[in-house]
Amino acid sequence: MNFDVAAQSERGSRPRNEDAAGAWLLSSGRAGLIVADGVGGHIGGQRASNLALSRFQTNLAEQAPIELGDLALAIHHEIKKLQLEDPQYETMATTLSAVVVNGSNMQAVHCGDTRIVLQRGQGIKRLTEDHTEAQRFFSEGLLTREEYDAYPRKNILDSALGIRGNPRIDKLEMGIKDGDRIFITSDGLHAKILLRELKMISDSSGSAGECVSKLMLTSHQRESDDNFSVAALFVQS
Repeated sequence: MNFDVAAQSERGSRPRNEDAAGAWLLSSGRAGLIVADGVGGHIGGQRASNLALSRFQTNLAEQAPIELGDLALAIHHEIKKLQLEDPQYETMATTLSAVVVNGSNMQAVHCGDTRIVLQRGQGIKRLTEDHTEAQRFFSEGLLTREEYDAYPRKNILDSALGIRGNPRIDKLEMGIKDGDRIFITSDGLHAKILLRELKMISDSSGSAGECVSKLMLTSHQRESDDNFSVAALFVQS
């Protein structure tokens, strides 16, 4: 299998970009995607998301990379250490959604409200569940779909790397097929572009780079009030 990847991140209407996004092809035939959304103030949020991206990129390039769940936990502990060393970082944290594709196998890790999406054939679906107060209330039946859509605290995270206590870290492994398309988005993008619209934009794109450019342009046109980011991988036979 061949992979075509692209990633882009924009600050949108915010004064600083606390998102980080990356996509890499390795000579070993592997590929990796990541989107991290930093929280805890512009200084700490940016530091946390960039730390997550840097550690993931380094791990991806190593001949014997560590398991993704262990990597996420290591990033969490490194953030906690920085919080103790410098008061300006005491509230910093980051979401993390990352994917490694090796041949026909995909492994993923997820913490927070960045999302991993799979487009296959005529369908598209989200593979991750948001670790947010709103999603928890909806899952427990305390919010209807309409109430969830209008919930004013959608940005309140239940889990992120760097929070107090132990973060919730979800792991996923599955096979991939020719023609699959994998996306990771931050909340600034998927708050403005629905899944069906993501599929339409993807279907009109011949490459991952073209698709990412169109998604970013759409987010700009809809005046996202947050940073917005996307990483994409197209599987080609």
